Amino acid sequence: MALEGELKDFNILEVIQLLGQQGKTGVLRVWGLGKKDDEAGIFFFDGKITHATSTGRTKGGLLGERLAKTGIISRDNLQTALRTQKKSRRFLGEIVVEAGMAEEQTVLNALHTQVHELVYEVFRLEAGKFKFDALTGEAFPKISLQLHADEVMLNILKMVDEWPEIEKKAPSPTMVLQKAGTLEKHGIDLSEAHASVYRLVDGTRSVQEIIDMSLVGKFATLEILASLLEGGDIKELGIKRGALPAQAAPRVEVRRQRPAYARYGLGLLISFILLLVSLFPFKLAFLWTDHRGEGYSLRGYAERMRQERVEWGRKIFFLERGRYPESRRELVDAGILTEKDLKGVDVRRESNHP
Repeated sequence: MALEGELKDFNILEVIQLLGQQGKTGVLRVWGLGKKDDEAGIFFFDGKITHATSTGRTKGGLLGERLAKTGIISRDNLQTALRTQKKSRRFLGEIVVEAGMAEEQTVLNALHTQVHELVYEVFRLEAGKFKFDALTGEAFPKISLQLHADEVMLNILKMVDEWPEIEKKAPSPTMVLQKAGTLEKHGIDLSEAHASVYRLVDGTRSVQEIIDMSLVGKFATLEILASLLEGGDIKELGIKRGALPAQAAPRVEVRRQRPAYARYGLGLLISFILLLVSLFPFKLAFLWTDHRGEGYSLRGYAERMRQERVEWGRKIFFLERGRYPESRRELVDAGILTEKDLKGVDVRRESNHP
């Protein structure tokens, strides 16, 4: 029986974990990214993830474009490699390495980023379909990853958990950054990932341009930039003109010139809601319940989010310890969750896991 289903009924990370545990070889196809017919493919060989592709990715998200933007290969070399790929139907990464255009480890780093970004995009989908097709006798790329499914799952969960905090600290996509000179002055060396992002800061590129040129991906790039900003190793120079679409500029300007209108409109809205509550209190229950009559915006939604976090905490605990936690205190002591995450949730509630 083929492994397939709807994303609303299955957690795609659990599907990936299952394929890894069973040592499957094939491709997990997912539909639902972007346009209706766009397809993402996550490739497995003996249960390990080797690479990932997507027909719906923007040009900047493709492997060859990323290598060209970072200056690792020239535009001429990229066009040569693409022509070779079209004729031979081989994988671009191995063509680039065999032709001596780039080092194998550099291509693997770019593939590592591409896999995690694509799996993260798939994980965030609320609707769509998936299907696993077993492959036998298929030629897998010579230049490919060997990622454990559990490793990828934990990395994605880390991204989901840390992203809200990184988003708060990260600079605006249109902000131009400049080196502060402190690292050079004190002779401080950075890790390879931090150094690769730091080199892209030149006083002319915007944050978005740095993300597009970085081989470590959007998540890691913003995390590193936020860290460098917080440490005073880089500084904000100003907004890059022309970085925003033309139609967005007037909207920002209007808000700055007429803030009184926004306050006035907000006041009217609040007054209107209070009036409704006073006149028809018994009619407004639908505002706070979902289609099943459960609490939605204030109670039900928050409760479901807490339960989801606890369930993933149990899975992470199992992966690290080989067993499920006996009590919620074990999750807190292990540093996986906090007391706030567990408030109002019984960790030993009914579950699909022992």
